Amino acid sequence: MAQPAEKAYYRFLVLFFNCLLTFGSYFCFDIPSVLQDQFQGNLTCPNATVINGTVDCVEGLGMSPQQYNLLYAIYAWTNAVVVILAGFLIDKLGNRFGVFLFSFLCVLGSSLFALGSHFRGTSYLLPLMLTGRLLFGSGNGSLTIVQNRITAFWFKGKELALAFGVTLAFSRLGSVLNFFLTEKFEDKYGMQWTLWGGALLCVLGFVSAIIVSALDKIGMRQLGLDGVIQEESRKVVRLTDFMLMSTAWVRCLHTIIIGRGLVFILSF
Repeated sequence: MAQPAEKAYYRFLVLFFNCLLTFGSYFCFDIPSVLQDQFQGNLTCPNATVINGTVDCVEGLGMSPQQYNLLYAIYAWTNAVVVILAGFLIDKLGNRFGVFLFSFLCVLGSSLFALGSHFRGTSYLLPLMLTGRLLFGSGNGSLTIVQNRITAFWFKGKELALAFGVTLAFSRLGSVLNFFLTEKFEDKYGMQWTLWGGALLCVLGFVSAIIVSALDKIGMRQLGLDGVIQEESRKVVRLTDFMLMSTAWVRCLHTIIIGRGLVFILSF
């Protein structure tokens, strides 16, 4: 009799919770973009006037443009450095270790970021928010690696392209909903509650991490692959292994040139 893990519904159940891992973090990532005026708004608006129904002063955190840009710069640099070490750790310690660690970093980082908004007008604001973005960047980029690894395992030789497409769509859905909903939410409840709402969505990702880890463990045990994969992960990586990954290096170079080059051109 076939085990549940061998049936199609089981891998699509894994896929659903796997997709939720990054839904909240992608929503949370671009909140500063939607609320840029509030992040760079004045600490107080004592002489605000209304012109054509619009207030000429936006009350916010009082960040300078340079401080605001640091929120994205520290995320990007952290992503560029940490993901290499994260990939090595995931290979050695497994998906379940990675999914717990990196989803927790997303929760911790987004919570610190939200906490920083309570220190408006003090010297604690920027350090807290930058630390939050650093931890969030360490978790979110690395979490994508685990997510792809889980998808690749459960859909290898099956609906792999479809599974990757669904995973990517869920992540981008988080970004799209952020642009549609965040500003309206901030107008009604304020910036602090908006940032804590983003942190709550990251908690949803952590809960999904618990569920997908349980499904992954049970499924591997039913397939008799749990011990085999752990043994494979203990193998030492050699220098020659990197040389043999010529196709992977070409793809990385292509992504850098095309992807980042296009962003650079569009910035002018």
